[in-house]
Amino acid sequence: MNLIIKISRAVLAIMLVAGGVTASAGAPAELAAQTGPQRLTLSEAQAIIAAAQRDAASKNLRLSIAVVDGRGDLIAATRMPDARPTTMDTAIGKAMGAAIFGRPSAELAERANSPLYQNMNEATGGRLRFFQGAVPIVRDGYTVGAVGASGAAAQADEDNVKAALAAVGL
Repeated sequence: MNLIIKISRAVLAIMLVAGGVTASAGAPAELAAQTGPQRLTLSEAQAIIAAAQRDAASKNLRLSIAVVDGRGDLIAATRMPDARPTTMDTAIGKAMGAAIFGRPSAELAERANSPLYQNMNEATGGRLRFFQGAVPIVRDGYTVGAVGASGAAAQADEDNVKAALAAVGL
């Protein structure tokens, strides 16, 4: 019974984070016809990663960098030479959290022990990482993805992804 309650809470949390329910058959035509912003493309994700790698190399950092879409699904990722192997999972998990919640991962870290965040983490198979180092990518007011980095100090990870987004104009 306890598992059913946890699953129900996780589903509710996902619906709330994802913007609630979608337009139904009884909705006005103009509401049903609305479309969200253009999705984040593979070429954009690769450009973000390249910019993050350039920034990291200029600071002698060895990072893993991940770009996810608005649902938190991986689009592209890389591990720079000499970056620790565990940094890849952490970069992806940071980016997933930032995309799903639409907030920088530093804000998520402050609330990591709340039941909502714990239930969301359970719903994703424990893959979210509530550490500083990822920021959402917002287009036309919608979170279309996120980029996360791992391998340096938390602030350096975050500074890296912010610099990468600025470099590509996002």
